[in-house]
Amino acid sequence: MRSITCFITVLLCLKSATSDSSVICELKDVSGNRNDWIVLQEMYLGCWTNFTSLNGTKVHILKLLSSTEQHSMLELNVTVANPSVVIITSSSDYTILLQDNPTVDIYKTNGALINFILPTGKRPQPHIAPFTNSDSELLKWAAETFGGVTSFTTARDPKIITFTGMKGTQQSSTCDLQPEIAADKQLIKMSLKSPTDDLKSCYTKHSGEPIHVINIPDDVKIRHVNVHLPSKSKVTLRGPANTEWTIHNSFGVKLLSNNLVTLNGKKSLPNQTISDEPKEIRQKVFSYYKSTFITSYSEIHLNVSHIQLWIRDNNNFSVPVEVEPTTSAPVPLQMQLFSSPDYTFPLDPSRKVPSDKRIYAEISSQSFGEIPLSMKVSSCQVSSMPEVRDMPFKEEACYIKDCPKRLRFSFEMLGNLPSSSWDLKCAVQLCHESGKFCTKETQVKRNFQVKPYIPNKNPCFEFGLSSVLGIAFGGFLIGVLLTGALWFIKIRTGHPVALGMRSTAAELSVLSITGCPCGLTKRQPVPTHQSPSENSSGNASIGSTQSTPTSSMA
Repeated sequence: MRSITCFITVLLCLKSATSDSSVICELKDVSGNRNDWIVLQEMYLGCWTNFTSLNGTKVHILKLLSSTEQHSMLELNVTVANPSVVIITSSSDYTILLQDNPTVDIYKTNGALINFILPTGKRPQPHIAPFTNSDSELLKWAAETFGGVTSFTTARDPKIITFTGMKGTQQSSTCDLQPEIAADKQLIKMSLKSPTDDLKSCYTKHSGEPIHVINIPDDVKIRHVNVHLPSKSKVTLRGPANTEWTIHNSFGVKLLSNNLVTLNGKKSLPNQTISDEPKEIRQKVFSYYKSTFITSYSEIHLNVSHIQLWIRDNNNFSVPVEVEPTTSAPVPLQMQLFSSPDYTFPLDPSRKVPSDKRIYAEISSQSFGEIPLSMKVSSCQVSSMPEVRDMPFKEEACYIKDCPKRLRFSFEMLGNLPSSSWDLKCAVQLCHESGKFCTKETQVKRNFQVKPYIPNKNPCFEFGLSSVLGIAFGGFLIGVLLTGALWFIKIRTGHPVALGMRSTAAELSVLSITGCPCGLTKRQPVPTHQSPSENSSGNASIGSTQSTPTSSMA
């Protein structure tokens, strides 16, 4: 009895824990950290000045961040950059495909795991900058060495970084690191990988005045939040201790927060103590605003020091341009399946593929800037839970114009997997055309449905029209030949052959397959009729004029 009571108590605790997050509304992941009512962007320390050295050289510092511990790749294009010094630092492992410029000197900090490769396949050797413990130390070294710094930019998971050569309109002569959005800089253009889904949110429509709630749980290290709100809205800003909120360009805003908030340049001290539990937040909001509903509730789990946030009630609210999405691979890859070697029509995902047929696959990639890359498949596996098996494959020839961006191969189907749904996974590498450099393997996956092969269990032969006509014609020829043979024997010997010719012809012309339930014709009994010679009297002889060979055969 005691164990049952404990079990029920545990169930009640689990129920309360799982339902606690849905006290206000059902939270959902916000893909790309943006939807119709909320936009979240990361901010990093950077600067942009009008510095140019006496010989016309600009000095740029790039700090590269990575969301994963895996090897990363990006393209750096400085072909149209002004004469510059570019200093690159990173604590992650990076390979940079460099579109170089003879007027640009590339530096990397000592100890940084950064490798460079040119379109020709050569590996340039960059200059070495000293190792520093902080951004400010690196900034100080660059200013002392080159006389100043033109820009400092921090980029997380960049795909392509291009220096545009634009001069810009900045008037500052010293680089003071401030939170910024790198996309706001005119001198540099960046293509970033799609952000991770670190934002959860929900929205409820109602006719009353909107109430927006932002909750940063205590285990998140965000400390500075810039917020853009629509005018005349009620907002609750809840964060860990020492979190600072700055609200921009909003009037008539009613505020509830447990942190320091700067609204239109004026600081507001915390007016409530609020935990990160949704249940308590709801109670505080209902009590403070004398309301029974919440318009939007959002939780932020992004572990960076500075973020920028937009809350909006309609589509007319101005928000930054969306970052171009891409895949986790250095170059987006796509796999398609075909049923024939001409690779004309891709298989419909809803169509079931016969498991006894050969399947043709094609992996295609987008261009990685102007760097010529080719693809190589190292292995493929097919899985249908709980089994995983290696899939042998054969490379197929490609005869179209953009073959370097496509890899074609085929494989035999495995007909004994326990399920009709298959996952085909192939490990793909992107290699420079010189073959001197390849990226780490990237998994490309494709699911498709399989129709099991069922062999024909019918033991009988199946004949078509041509087979039936052939058998009939063969029977006719055999009958003609036998009849001619009998006539030949009669002429040579002068005696009739003692065979029932009618019976024999009927036997040979049918050619039925005995013992088979699927035979085309059934064997019919052949009626026998006595010849005139059998009805004649016993005294009639063969040589008599009353029973000639012609009459007996007739």
